[in-house]
Amino acid sequence: MLLAVISVERLKEVARIWTAPSGWVKDTGSLTHLDPVPSSLICYEFRRKGTCKQGNRCRFSHNTSASQGGPSRKSDYKPDGKLKEWKRLLVQGEPPSHPSLHSAQRFFQLGLEMMNGDLGAAQEAIRLLVTEPGLSFIKTISDRQPNMTMSHTSATLWRDAIRPLFKLLTHPRVVDSAVLEQQAASCFNFLFGVDGARIERLCSRVLLVLQSWSDISMRPLSRIDAVETCLGVLSSILDFNTTIIVNTRFAKLVSDFSTVLTQILASQPEEFSHRQATKYLDYIQRRLQVGNDIPLFQAHSGTPVAREQFVLRRDLPGTLSADGPRHDNDHAEIPSIKILPTYEEIVSPRAEYLPTKNPSEWHIQGIRGRLDREFRLIREDTVGQLRDTVRDLLEAIRTPGMRLGQAPGKNSTRTLSYDAPELVGVEFDESCGLELTIRCAQLPALRKADVRARRHWWEQCKRLQAGGLVCVLDATGSILFCVVSDSNMRTIHDNKPHRRDKPNEGGTTTGEKLTLSEDAEFLFVKLQLVNPGTHQISQVLRWYRSLESSPRRYLVEFPGILLASFLHTLTALQQMYNKPDVPFHELLAPTGTTPSQTRLQPPQYARKIGFRYDAKCLTTDGTGLEIAPGSPTSARKLEEKTKLDRTQSIALSESLSRELAMIQGPPGTGKSFTGEQLIKVLLANKNKSQLGPILCVCYTNHALDQLLEHLVDAGIKGIIRIGSRSKSKKLEDLNLRVVASGADRTRSERQALGKLNKELLPQVTRDANDAIGRLTSSQTWRTVEAFLAESYPRHHKELFGEDEEGWTEVKPKPKHTIEQWLRTGASTSTSPNPRDLEILKRAPLGTMSNPERRIIHRHWLKSIRDSIFTDIIRINRDYTRMMDQKQRVRGDVDLRCLQEAQVVGVTTTGLARQLDTLRKLRSKVLVCEEAGEVLEAHILTALLPSVEHAILIGDHLQLRPQIQNYELQSVNPRGERYSLDMSLFERLVQPPSDQSDGTMTTQLPFSVLETQRRMHPSISDLIRKTLYPALKDAPNVSDYPDVVGMRKRLFWMHHESPEAGSANSQDPVGTSHTNDFEVDMTIALARHLVRQGEYCGDDIAVITPYLGQLQKLRRKMQSMFEIRLNDRDQVDVEALERDPGDDTGKEVPPDKSLSWKPAVVKTTLLSTIRVATVDNFQGEEAKVVIVSLVRSNDRQNCGFLRTSNRVNVLLSRAKHGMFIIGNAITYDSVPMWHEVLDMLCKEGNFGTAFELQCPRHPSTPISVSDPDHFGLHSPESGCDLACDQRLLCGHACTGMCHSQQLHDAVKCLEDCPRPMSGGSCHHPCPLRCGDDCPEKCAVRLTGLNITLPCGHKITSARCWETRDLEAVKCQVHVDRTIPGCSHKAQVQCHVDVGNGPYRCTARCGQTWSTCGHTCVRLCYQCRPRKKDKDGAVLVPTDHPMCSAKCGRDYKYCRHTCEEGCHSANGKACPPCKKPCEVRCGHSKCSKQCHEPCAPCAEGTCHSRCPHGGCTMPCAAPCNWVPCSLRCGEMLECGHQCPSVCGERCPPPDYCQECSSESIKSACVDFLEMKEYRDIDLDLEPCIFPDCRHFLTVTSMDGQMDMGSHYMVDENGLPVGMNKASEPFSMGSTEAVRVCPTCRGSLRNIARYGRIVRRAMLDEATKKFVSWSNERYLTLAEQVVCEQERLANLDTPAVTSVAAYHHTTDGSHRASSKASRISQIEYLQMLVQGRDGNSGGRPAKGKSLRYAQAIRLWNMVNSFAGVVRKEEQPFQRVAVGSNVGDEANEFLYDESVAQVKGHLLATILSLKCDIMVFEDFGRLMAGRKVALPVVSGETEEQKGGWDKVFGGRIDFGLYLRECERVISRAEEAKYPKEQAQGHLFAARFCGFAIASATAEAQAARAAGLAATANKPKDGTEAKEKGLVHIEAARAIAKRYPSTVAPPSTLAAEIETIEKFLNGGTFYEAVTAAELRAVYAAMSMEFRGTGHWYTCENGHPFTVGECGMPMEQARCPECGGVVGGLHHQPAAGVTKDVTMEQMARGVGNMRL
Repeated sequence: MLLAVISVERLKEVARIWTAPSGWVKDTGSLTHLDPVPSSLICYEFRRKGTCKQGNRCRFSHNTSASQGGPSRKSDYKPDGKLKEWKRLLVQGEPPSHPSLHSAQRFFQLGLEMMNGDLGAAQEAIRLLVTEPGLSFIKTISDRQPNMTMSHTSATLWRDAIRPLFKLLTHPRVVDSAVLEQQAASCFNFLFGVDGARIERLCSRVLLVLQSWSDISMRPLSRIDAVETCLGVLSSILDFNTTIIVNTRFAKLVSDFSTVLTQILASQPEEFSHRQATKYLDYIQRRLQVGNDIPLFQAHSGTPVAREQFVLRRDLPGTLSADGPRHDNDHAEIPSIKILPTYEEIVSPRAEYLPTKNPSEWHIQGIRGRLDREFRLIREDTVGQLRDTVRDLLEAIRTPGMRLGQAPGKNSTRTLSYDAPELVGVEFDESCGLELTIRCAQLPALRKADVRARRHWWEQCKRLQAGGLVCVLDATGSILFCVVSDSNMRTIHDNKPHRRDKPNEGGTTTGEKLTLSEDAEFLFVKLQLVNPGTHQISQVLRWYRSLESSPRRYLVEFPGILLASFLHTLTALQQMYNKPDVPFHELLAPTGTTPSQTRLQPPQYARKIGFRYDAKCLTTDGTGLEIAPGSPTSARKLEEKTKLDRTQSIALSESLSRELAMIQGPPGTGKSFTGEQLIKVLLANKNKSQLGPILCVCYTNHALDQLLEHLVDAGIKGIIRIGSRSKSKKLEDLNLRVVASGADRTRSERQALGKLNKELLPQVTRDANDAIGRLTSSQTWRTVEAFLAESYPRHHKELFGEDEEGWTEVKPKPKHTIEQWLRTGASTSTSPNPRDLEILKRAPLGTMSNPERRIIHRHWLKSIRDSIFTDIIRINRDYTRMMDQKQRVRGDVDLRCLQEAQVVGVTTTGLARQLDTLRKLRSKVLVCEEAGEVLEAHILTALLPSVEHAILIGDHLQLRPQIQNYELQSVNPRGERYSLDMSLFERLVQPPSDQSDGTMTTQLPFSVLETQRRMHPSISDLIRKTLYPALKDAPNVSDYPDVVGMRKRLFWMHHESPEAGSANSQDPVGTSHTNDFEVDMTIALARHLVRQGEYCGDDIAVITPYLGQLQKLRRKMQSMFEIRLNDRDQVDVEALERDPGDDTGKEVPPDKSLSWKPAVVKTTLLSTIRVATVDNFQGEEAKVVIVSLVRSNDRQNCGFLRTSNRVNVLLSRAKHGMFIIGNAITYDSVPMWHEVLDMLCKEGNFGTAFELQCPRHPSTPISVSDPDHFGLHSPESGCDLACDQRLLCGHACTGMCHSQQLHDAVKCLEDCPRPMSGGSCHHPCPLRCGDDCPEKCAVRLTGLNITLPCGHKITSARCWETRDLEAVKCQVHVDRTIPGCSHKAQVQCHVDVGNGPYRCTARCGQTWSTCGHTCVRLCYQCRPRKKDKDGAVLVPTDHPMCSAKCGRDYKYCRHTCEEGCHSANGKACPPCKKPCEVRCGHSKCSKQCHEPCAPCAEGTCHSRCPHGGCTMPCAAPCNWVPCSLRCGEMLECGHQCPSVCGERCPPPDYCQECSSESIKSACVDFLEMKEYRDIDLDLEPCIFPDCRHFLTVTSMDGQMDMGSHYMVDENGLPVGMNKASEPFSMGSTEAVRVCPTCRGSLRNIARYGRIVRRAMLDEATKKFVSWSNERYLTLAEQVVCEQERLANLDTPAVTSVAAYHHTTDGSHRASSKASRISQIEYLQMLVQGRDGNSGGRPAKGKSLRYAQAIRLWNMVNSFAGVVRKEEQPFQRVAVGSNVGDEANEFLYDESVAQVKGHLLATILSLKCDIMVFEDFGRLMAGRKVALPVVSGETEEQKGGWDKVFGGRIDFGLYLRECERVISRAEEAKYPKEQAQGHLFAARFCGFAIASATAEAQAARAAGLAATANKPKDGTEAKEKGLVHIEAARAIAKRYPSTVAPPSTLAAEIETIEKFLNGGTFYEAVTAAELRAVYAAMSMEFRGTGHWYTCENGHPFTVGECGMPMEQARCPECGGVVGGLHHQPAAGVTKDVTMEQMARGVGNMRL
């Protein structure tokens, strides 16, 4: 017995809550507001122990006698305090105390009162009831013997205790709630007790009371109420525990209550409780009968028994079969049958057991036999086709040469196959569960199409639609049934929630979306398993990760099968079979002898004495009207006072008088109208009879929409529609999903859904996808290695190696180890048969042969895979359970919404899907429309247990239910014994004759409607004389007008044109038949009728039996256009045709009465008429119907229309006229058609040609027998005469005779005779007569001299302009100033530039103050012109953000920032990403521009000439004096080179003798402005840069400021070095010059090598500083993210250190390697755990917690290596230049080296170490269980993170590194870094303290306390740490900038000091604080700022104008770094060593 029991501790907490003042107390995830403690509440401690430590201060009462009193008076508590009182009473049930009887009485009375109050409180009360204290109240009543004094008699016990308990448990809010389903089950199971003992005791007392009942003493209670209440409890107990059906105690109780009920019914008049009690008893007895039918187990005797043989008439199902079960899915009980076929069922050669319509042949009788029959036949009709199709497919797969789909079986369905399916992805989605991605070969026809064509094809086709059923199968019989997922994408434009990228071979994604159409080679479809059970999921996962080659698979689609259409119905039938609580079961499945006619009783709710229906809502005069059930006078009153006719009145009266009412409504008799009136009456009596919502059920969505729309139009409110397939816009807001989305949920429901949606479902989804990820990588070498390390350590050691001391042998390329091992070993030819697997598990790997190696390897992979399978299957079960819980909670919300509705509409399929919810709705009335075409199974599922009144409306002579299997249809002689297509309606009103004895089954009375109001009498005769002899015509149908354009209103045109062939000629009901002649003839006739102009909208309908014919008709009609009257003008036309004095009140314009012509429109023929199949047109009607019968053959096979039902529908749709086109010979063999043809022939309505009639020339004979005849004899739908009617303009019509509609569309083409409007100018109208005359005369007049109002003159104008000069637009161009922006514009004179609509198209030109850019947008875009309410024009300025490029110059290169302008947001320019342009004669830099360049390492410099040269390395500044002589080389032309000595010779084009005139005339001397031809090159050679602009050497030297770097002579030429080339020595305020003409680069000029390379070194240093800062910030952010990740990870189990480190002699095992990284790896091992033989590797399935931290540590240390001093530009150049050589003039001071980068890198690596130790500390501090320790460790020693280290960690490594940081930072004057070093050292001292403590404890635990190596207690480490803390505090005091925000230094000092003094460990700095620090650091070096150094030499940058705006402090040392008003403070120097050279280098375009 499962009880949801809440712990006693929770109730203790509830009791203690009262000691607190009012407030919120968190309890089990919810917040409960509590009031002050009432004085009557007993102290828990006092009651339990007799004493209370609070004494008189206790707020609870110490008077225990108060708890023994009676229940509190109701007036003592407010209504909102009931739950609180309930909780107070609940405390009395807490063990070891027991509640008193009085408390129990009050407890259940209060609970019953709460059930009718707040829903949330009611749910909370039931949850508390199933706690142990709550159940003790039930126990008090049932188990304890009460003291039966005079005041507590048995009757009083029933009234005050048992009855409230029973009423509480059977309250609808308890038994109908899905949220409380588990709690309700617990209550009833507890009430039942062990083997029914508890309920037996309770009910026995009730039976004693019933035997001695006194009506006087028990008033107002009654005996029947007591019986009904008890039976209700017994019924619910039975529902929640099915095993009770075989309990004898329970059966005895039911028998006793049955006896009492019989006595009561015999002595008292019947009332509602009688009926309800009888209903309960009947249901219980039916359930118990199921238990009685179960045979008793009998042990088999050892003696063989001779069995007699008996030949059964039929082979029964399952074990009842004489030959045994047919397959594994053949069972006698339908709940055991799986819906979809199994493999054994598919291949079974035996026919399935199918029950006939004869009940005597069933293996089960009664209602369960009826349910069994319907289930098996429905399943055979749907799943049977699927089964046979799959069998044919398997046969085709296994038969060589046969293709899929070839030679299908007789009962097979159509299939579509897809080649080469491959499972490429498995994922788990939170909303739909397990989802498969299948890749198949693209359809052959689409492979060569382009992507647009493929997309269009897949968008249009119906293949692989969501919800479609598919099957994956192979030749071995592996079968998977799936449905297409909702997330399946047809194209990339689909808006689907689930999209995944296309996987490649490496498991990564390519970014391509998985769709059906994007790939030319493959299509991708997403599927879901139909039944995701254990076997199916395992099958999928084996396919996904197969260990061996698998057979070829096939993906097959079943487009004709929609799983949802039958799955829910079959499932509902199985549920009903288990609980056969079906109303009217004695009528639906009678047993025993039943009369052929049965008299039906009124519904249960209407059996009360004197009950009458209030029918006032139907009366036309509003007077009262009552209907007495069964009264014949009621029908007459209805006919007199309502709109109902006589038979409708009788039907309504009889339906209200019968519990199972049926109304047959022949075509046109108004059965839908009658049903609506019935619903109105029922709703009017809903509250009086407690009917609940009226349940309206239809088979199709279309029929349901029609019914509900009619109810809405009738003014009925409170309608809810269930289902999402409605196409009615009127019902959109009435859908259940819309209504429920706005409903309030209770707190319990919100909590349940919140927990599911936010916690449980996301977690289970993550777990599932993690498991799938592990499965994906299950065959990798790493997974195999981890598996072997855990499960087979010996094999792991052999493959991957491990020595005796635990040290792992490092092998190259371990991922190839397994592959190499598998390739070796003895081959099959040389080795014996492989050994058994169990032997191989223990055998050495080296001894195995190659086959054995593959066997054991496959076993490894299978073991890995199978464990993951188990995880995924378990997770899927959890997911299914959670989704069920989620649906139950939503079902409760839906139920509350439905309970408030008046009418609930649902299809039969939707009802089966929502069966659980609707069973709880307690609807008493069911109305089913079109019941004649609903399968009996669907009606049975709609008969909910609460239904007391079922009304079936339909006509069994019209369409029958549609089924697929012809072998089960009643029209088939073989299928007649099954007659699955016989509806329940037909079976009850016209029961079939049983085959056994020829008798009729029970026939029920029904009502028939007899007056039709649809068809003209000539049409209704066709069905009256064949099917409905009593059918009468209403008077109005005889007044129908003739069909316009036809001589007869009813005609059959006979033809003998053959039909087209059927795709399956053997199928008698094939749907692919067409007839081309009838297509053309039907369309021609339809066009003729449409052109008459009398029919619009849906007045004309074309119907046909075949879908193929329908498609041909639609395709042709789509391309044909017709003229019709505009729908909006139709009303005006009717108004014109009325008498002018009519009562419409509409005034007709005078001109319309004579000349107005209604508008006509062009539209397709298809949109003008309706086209439908016969089956889809039932319930519809049209004025004119054209019928295309299609079939025309020599076999006289008329197919579909052989049955009278379809013929009836076809002939009864027309109102005014009907025209049939078909071969009469083909149809004459059918009896009904034969009668119809006889009637038509007798009336002259049969022939081979239609007779048309021209409405204007009716006497003209027109006969058409071919489609072409319409064009010959009635070209315009009239006749072949000329039109004799005058057009509205007065001209004669030139067309052929046509309808008024076409006549109105004629446009007169004569010249217009009318003058222009107004007649003032007398010019004639220039248009055609049919065109509307223009309002203004457009004739142009010349020779004018008119002055316009603006003052300009015109000489030509149009006629109308001369009479209205104000309207003339002057075209003269004038200059205007635009107000608002003051721009000048030249516009035409008439343009008003001050008007609002005018747009100024000049450029805006405004300058942004933030960046200085100019706005280039058009003026009107920035200054939109608007008018205010007074008409004034406003010109508000609306400038957007600047969109120009930033354009600021980078200070370390010649490039500019190309990002969008970011000055407004203060964002710094990003680093320059362009390629670096630094180069020399040896090579060029390959990095990006912002990255530091590596100086050229070549030892020789190219700067030299024959007279001397540079002796420095290439990267160092040159140490030679450049030569100023002319070059002695000769050019190719033979003349001497014009360049200077030592430079590269220019091309011959620059020869002074041979050059062109443009070269010779170039100005090359800026001092004397001489041209090239005038220069004496011997005295003044020239310099030729790459830009081709050349100057004399004197001019170029002046540009380069040679005098600042060399000693020069009187001519300005260099003669010696000016000073040594010191770093940052270029202090000139003038920038280094570039080419004066184009600013081109001078980098290739050897003469200036000293200047250029000096600048390059300074520039490289500057870039080095910026880059190192940027790289540091990137790494620091990664460290912060890793810190956050570790903080959010779950706490894993931590392995005991002592088990690893300490041996029995107290010595330590080999400690970690003496490196910091190895110690982090050691902590990793402790956290993850390892196998004893795995070499420290993580246990299987566990990821490395610190893997990312280790990776970051390595990256940081790599960065530290890059930024160390040896890698800096000056250092590298200095080394290459041999600084120690005195002859070398390159001076280098090591103080120039930038040490901050290396300092930061070292600190960041220490931060990584601390981050790991901090996380490890959290894990140990939060551990809930003690670590496993070695023998001797006490409980006090267990727990605590300090014991984990045990001496393994060498903190000296970290302390020494911290000391180095402190020393370097102090030397370079970086106080922040110096303080950080002290704090880090203090932290490691704290860690060392913990380690020392652990060492001492571990030593004592191992018995080594007296050893020489006694560990220290950590005192020394603490003292040292505090010294570091004080040092850091002193630095902070000395340098206040170190603790200024956003610095966290002060907080770190305090936190670490507390930790050292024994405080709790936690992080000193949060991630957010660290990010703030790093954000501040990112602003220290801006790529576009100006460089400065503080007084201590620390560099920094300043943006904007380049000078500091505000005084600030150096971010490093606190020195002054800013200034005021753009002036630097004292001590701040502009870093010209970088600044000027950077500018110069940039200008030189290096």
